[in-house]
Formats: sequence, structure tokens, C-alpha cells
Amino acid sequence: MTSTHSFLTEGGLLRLSEKTAISFTTLKDLLPDVETALFFGKVYDLSTEGVTYLLQELFKTPLLKALDGQHSTELQSYVVGLDVPDAHKKKAKYGHVPAPQGVLPEMWAQMEITIAGSIREVAEKLKDTLEHLPSKEGKMVFRNLALLNRQRPTIGDYVARIKHTPITDNLLIFDTSGSMTSTTVEAISQEVVDLAYSSNSTLAIVSNTTQYWGPGEATVAAVLKAAQYGGTRYETLASLLNQRNWANVITIADYDSSGSAKEYLAKKVTTRAQRVIDISLVNVPTFLSECVGQFADKIQPILIGNSYRVLH
Repeated sequence: MTSTHSFLTEGGLLRLSEKTAISFTTLKDLLPDVETALFFGKVYDLSTEGVTYLLQELFKTPLLKALDGQHSTELQSYVVGLDVPDAHKKKAKYGHVPAPQGVLPEMWAQMEITIAGSIREVAEKLKDTLEHLPSKEGKMVFRNLALLNRQRPTIGDYVARIKHTPITDNLLIFDTSGSMTSTTVEAISQEVVDLAYSSNSTLAIVSNTTQYWGPGEATVAAVLKAAQYGGTRYETLASLLNQRNWANVITIADYDSSGSAKEYLAKKVTTRAQRVIDISLVNVPTFLSECVGQFADKIQPILIGNSYRVLH
């Protein structure tokens, strides 16, 4: 979802190409659920901003509302001292059953799905007729294309598959500092915990200190009880990051902490990550992803807040 050709028109239409734009009234008929909307975004190569705006216009979940909240966009000036506490492992809490719906778990499920060449060809032919599809028929078009793409083992010259495997080397870091606000943390914590379960991730929360649960151990109640809503001290992540080489590190935050925290981590962290997946509540990638991205092969933003302010 990194194409530069997808953007919004001045009238609030979603532009799919230089010649084609589509109204959100039509999109609401075509894309009845998050899974179908994400498939639509992938098949038309929407940018991260375009996907975020599409989801925000179509679905009013607590997470998507939080992307329009007021959060920190500037770094602090504190200097990291010599005494930095290690990350603290929290007592396991079992018994959670992940919710069947949610933007973040669905995004995780679809991240590695390959769009078949033949499916792209069909979608391209449909592009100029989307506004004229009957409502009932339109709702089925992209659902059926997504289902066909997902279920058939081979389509054209691509393989439609999900590459995720249930490994335990994923880490999800959730900023629960004061700048994120307790209202936001409480509103999106269910999706965060569900994403941790879906991705089989260690779940860490960071504020004055870093606290974490092993894969499958965290609950929403435990996260909210442990949340500190204090400072943003990313340097306290060092001992957790050093536990192993990570496959994916998922970051959920605003733009906060201190530049010296990044410098501290650069000196102290000796491990690597294959990929950082960034979910930002402000209109720039998170500083947390910058801090962890120093040790990663790539950084991949998938949601970005206040997207309408940065689109052209």
C-alpha cells in the first residue's frame, strides 16, 4: 500500500487513477466490511494514507476515531540518565478469547496475501464502472473477488496465500504514556490485545517503564491496570529488545519521547528485527518506529492518523 498515484480529490472523492475517482457513497455500498475494504485498498494499490482515510470514512470504530485525536507530535528535551530500568515481565493472565472483528487483526491477516494477476485485471476493467454498479450487485463484487483470491491455491502466475506462521518472535509495543491519553488507550486496548493474539506477539506497554506479557498472556484488564499514563521513556525497551532477534515488531504510538532515547537504544541494543510495522495516531510515522527501526531491515507504515491533513 505504497503507491503515490492514489489521493483524494478536493471534493472528498477517492481517486483511483488520474482519470478515475469514486464517491464514498458508492464505496459504502461496495465495501460492507473491513476485510473487503482492505482487499479493495490492496488491489488498487492505495497508499497508507489512502487506506487510512478509506477506513475512517467507512467505519467508525474506536481505533479509527482515535486516529483523529490530539496526540503528541514533538519530542521532549530530557536526556537519558545512567540508571535505566529493565523491562518487567508481568504475570500471565489466560482465558482471553479474541474478538472476531477488528481493524488491526484483519490488517494483520491480509498483510501477506498476494493479489493474483488475473484478479488485478478484473479490478482494472471494473474501475471505470464502479459508480454505476447496482447497490446489491456492487456489494458482492469485491467480496467475491477477495474470496476467489483467497481460496484458490493458484490463480494466473501468482499464489494466493498468507505467509504468517505461528512463531513467537513477534513483538507488539503499545505506547501508554500520558500523551496518548487514557481515553485513547482505553478505547483501542481491545484491538491491541486482539492484534497481539492474532500475531502471536509478546505484548509490551511503555511509559515510565516497560512492562510486557508473553504471547497469549495479556488481557485488556491487565493492560489497563498496568498502564501508567506518565512519561514516554522508550529507552526502557532496551532489555526487552535484546532478548532475541525479532521477526516483526509492531509499534502503536504517537510522536513522543526524547531524541536521546533513540541514541541510548542505538548504543545498547544488539539484536535485529526483520520488519517494523507502524501504526501512528498522528500524521507522521511514530518516533517509536524510528527508535526500533534502527535495528530493522525495513519499516512498513500501515495506518497513519489525521491522514486528511497530509494528502495532496
